[in-house]
Amino acid sequence: MTGNKGEHRVRTSRVSFAAVAALAAVGGLVFATTSASAQEVTRPPARVGVRPALPAGSIQIGRLAPAKTLLLDITLKGRNQAALQPFIDALSNRKSSLFHHYLTPAQFGDMFGASKAQVATVDAALRSVGLVPGSAGPNRLIIPVRTTAGAAERAFGTSLVTYRLAGGRVVYANSRAPRLPGAAVPYVRAVIGLDNIAQWHSQALRPSGPGKRAAISSASRFSAARASSPEATGPQACADAKDVAAEDDAFTATEFAEGYGFTPLYQLGDLGQGVRIALFELSGNATSNISTYKACYGLKTTVNYIKVDGGASNNDGEEEATLDIEDALGLAPDATIDVYQTPDVTNADYLAGFDAIFAADKDKVVSTSWGGCELLDSASLMSSEQSLFEEAAAQGQTVFAAAGDSGSTGCLREGADEDKLSPGDPAIQPDVVGVGGTTVTSSGQVVWNESTLQGGAGGGGLSGANEVWCMPSYQDPTTAKGAQEIPGVISGYSHKQTGCEGKKGFTDYLREEPDVSADADPYSGYVIYDNTGSDGGWTAIGGTSAAAPLWAAVAAVVDASPFCAQWDSGAAGVQPAGLYALAADAGDYIWTDGEILTDITKGNDDYTPSGYTGGLYVATSGYDMTTGLGTPVVSGYLNSTTASTFYPGLAAGMCLVYGKASKEADSITSVSPTSGAAGKSHKITITGKDFLTIAGSDMVYIETTKKLIAATCTSSTKCTATLPAHAAGTIKFQIVVEDVFGSNTKTFKYTS
Repeated sequence: MTGNKGEHRVRTSRVSFAAVAALAAVGGLVFATTSASAQEVTRPPARVGVRPALPAGSIQIGRLAPAKTLLLDITLKGRNQAALQPFIDALSNRKSSLFHHYLTPAQFGDMFGASKAQVATVDAALRSVGLVPGSAGPNRLIIPVRTTAGAAERAFGTSLVTYRLAGGRVVYANSRAPRLPGAAVPYVRAVIGLDNIAQWHSQALRPSGPGKRAAISSASRFSAARASSPEATGPQACADAKDVAAEDDAFTATEFAEGYGFTPLYQLGDLGQGVRIALFELSGNATSNISTYKACYGLKTTVNYIKVDGGASNNDGEEEATLDIEDALGLAPDATIDVYQTPDVTNADYLAGFDAIFAADKDKVVSTSWGGCELLDSASLMSSEQSLFEEAAAQGQTVFAAAGDSGSTGCLREGADEDKLSPGDPAIQPDVVGVGGTTVTSSGQVVWNESTLQGGAGGGGLSGANEVWCMPSYQDPTTAKGAQEIPGVISGYSHKQTGCEGKKGFTDYLREEPDVSADADPYSGYVIYDNTGSDGGWTAIGGTSAAAPLWAAVAAVVDASPFCAQWDSGAAGVQPAGLYALAADAGDYIWTDGEILTDITKGNDDYTPSGYTGGLYVATSGYDMTTGLGTPVVSGYLNSTTASTFYPGLAAGMCLVYGKASKEADSITSVSPTSGAAGKSHKITITGKDFLTIAGSDMVYIETTKKLIAATCTSSTKCTATLPAHAAGTIKFQIVVEDVFGSNTKTFKYTS
């Protein structure tokens, strides 16, 4: 990994709307204000969207009880949509004047939400048909409405009908697309909450039977055996957790920290301090489980519970919430965990949970392990989701989403269209980091696919099953000459889509997921404490539900790392644009040297119990739609077992991508002394700029002998090193920081 630090970088700030608009104009983005025209105000009533599609085999039962209470979300179209994705891309582009100028929710509303006049128009229209809308948030993307089924039918000119699906679940749906007063129609994206067909599933799985493989020794649990001293630094599992890990071929948080490279960052004092992780949950959880887990590891992690719309309506997914919380705090124990609990009733509740997280704008890392499939989610719902995830990206928040547990047939757990190819939602969304699954074996990591045991498989695939998401330009960063920089992103499985051509911020291809992956196999799973059910207590669990919060912990330690502090990177996290930029710039490190990410090249995610046996998709070198770019290597390594801060891992790499330090790294201004006797070693003092004070990060490279020697930097401007004995003559040397930045060359003369 070599090269220069790049262009001069602006400093992070929360700027005013006027200032951002001015910067946007410099960057070639144009923002316009919009107001209702007289013609729009007098428009006749019209229908918005379409009637939701019913899965095959649905049987009509009757009418929904008129007195049933509904929460509806009137989602708004917003403004300047063509400029939004280019704006998001510019935030991660060091050459852009918008680099790092993240927005507040209010600034996002001023630039990309509906105008205040448009919100007022929609509010008045809703009141004119007997509804009492709530207030739009600062982003001005959603107007909530709480009403009854009967009132909703009258207001929107439709009937709410109940159906029994083929799998037995009873749902309701509107018989016609909702009708709105004409004045509101131009500004409304959708009316969400008139049906509950889409079902959001936990992606957590327990082993379905006895373990299928012999115990994996601790030295060979991960392909690179990234284990430092087991008792070095960081949370240490108690005996009960270790016993279950040994019995079930599973992993404690301590072992995951070693395997994925957290431990060396722990040794630098980085355990995620100062970072907040938001966990999106559709279920409550027993706090006693969390307390027991924390006691096992000796942790004092702060866990906050934020109830949205009254909080979770049931504890059916308590296992999921417990897994998410324990997974995140076990790997980033000094982070603050904010658990957002929202009812699992309608899609309006689902949107409200994310809206609350992004409106608060406290958590720069967000994880959700609840998902559905793109094929069965309505276009209206998915476009409404997208507007919220775009807001998160504009605010500098990283969102991780589990890609699903039924392989490329993402609708299997929905009980309909089980054998159809479909990616997971929201993992397929642009600006969301979709997280797939792997299995850890004694010989390395492979794609998680338990077709033989009917135990699940990591999700992945192409968008286009329902709403068509074009591939965001960050996923396919090509050179100016059109050469592909990330192998595998464009492959024989990729698909060009009419309508994507020329769309700003997107390529001609369809979006592909997942973006990254981590262990998700219940048979090489995560040891948690969950004292619910007949087999409660310490237990092993898996699913991409576990992989998503693991990646959230990765982002937390990235943000809290000394690399981000010294490079002035802000909340680098693992933002999608930066992740793919890093992959494009550091391909040799990733796919040759095994740094930053581990490439998974064995397996496929064709989950045959679904009935689909077409073989899609297959793991290959580079990117693939089974494990994305790979699994994390959080720290750098000299070799397969020795950690080194000189060789950048994922944390240092992400900090580098978002760093705002000076335009040129580590230049030498003077050396003292400049000469010494031949045949002896000599300690020299090097002054200059932009050195790192992280132990081991700076090395002196002797060009004459092509050797690296250690440097000790006590500040960003002063280092010392001991030059080895050498024959009479002059040698050339430079300082190299993190195996990335080489300084100007200086000389030292050995005199006879």
